[in-house]
Amino acid sequence: MKKRYILYLLCLLLILSGASCAARGPKDETGKDPQQNQPAGEDFENGVYSAAQQEFDDHGWKPMVTVVVEQGRISKAFYDEINEDGQLKSFDQDYLERWKEKSGENLLSAEPELMDSLVEKQDPEKVDAVSGATSTSEKFKELVSDALEETPQTKKDDGYNDGLFKAESEFDERGWKAYVAVIVEDGKITNAYYDEVNKETGKLKSFDQEYLSNWKEKSGTNLKEARPKLIDSLINGQSPEEVDAVSGATSTSTKFKELITEALMPLGD
Repeated sequence: MKKRYILYLLCLLLILSGASCAARGPKDETGKDPQQNQPAGEDFENGVYSAAQQEFDDHGWKPMVTVVVEQGRISKAFYDEINEDGQLKSFDQDYLERWKEKSGENLLSAEPELMDSLVEKQDPEKVDAVSGATSTSEKFKELVSDALEETPQTKKDDGYNDGLFKAESEFDERGWKAYVAVIVEDGKITNAYYDEVNKETGKLKSFDQEYLSNWKEKSGTNLKEARPKLIDSLINGQSPEEVDAVSGATSTSTKFKELITEALMPLGD
């Protein structure tokens, strides 16, 4: 009788132990619950988050980031560094070239990798650092964390969300990709940037003197001359629809307006 009772208790303990393991779920090879490694959904409040370093660094640059959350998840992130003259690092040919020669990376190639990792992991602390851009990776992660600790901006019916916003095209048949950046402060566009990068050389069109000379000779203007006119028109009109096309740079004007429109609609209108 006593043996039967002991056997009964052992069977009961085994059943309870099995139920407990099933409730906890299977473990991976590290002994951890794989569900803990999955991105957390619906963890963030929808809206636009922005953060920037307070001071310019020793090299005269100040990093900034904007994060977009839709349906509780990070859907986009934009990063760049600005100097006291209002120049963005991703539009500075000299800086991009020096960085590329030194490390094999630069901001144009590192930023998409960082954004993709953030969207995948949904956690800035888990973002994979980009080899050759360790400092940029750390600044990106820190600023994203800072931004997400703040209250988000909600979608505005009048004016734009504050922050740094970007958009880019695919490479065209000639190997050029157009890209823009827009800075918004207090709901107003305060600055905009446009250039095109070559797929093979990594050179920016506004710094390609041979291309600019041929363009100037053919149409009477070129990207370097047309760009400030497009940006001034955008700032004055505060809408890409109000931008006047530049004679002799119709294609550039069209790409500028289309990409600015895309950049200024971060919440997927």
